[in-house]
Amino acid sequence: MGWCSATEIFDSVCEGLLAEEPKSKKEIIKKLIVALEDGDWDCQQDSEFWDHPLVREVMRELHPRWFDGA
Repeated sequence: MGWCSATEIFDSVCEGLLAEEPKSKKEIIKKLIVALEDGDWDCQQDSEFWDHPLVREVMRELHPRWFDGA
């Protein structure tokens, strides 16, 4: 059995990478996070990149309440 919803995630990331004017790393990470969360991703903090400055910046923009009081 496959994971067909992964196609949407793959396409979202490729759209940013393969566009006429490729997106920035930040924009692609944001697209990836949004696509994964649309697929019910709920273990973001388990990523080995959770503490990466760029990932953390995007997460703060998408989920500011997660960082209240941090």
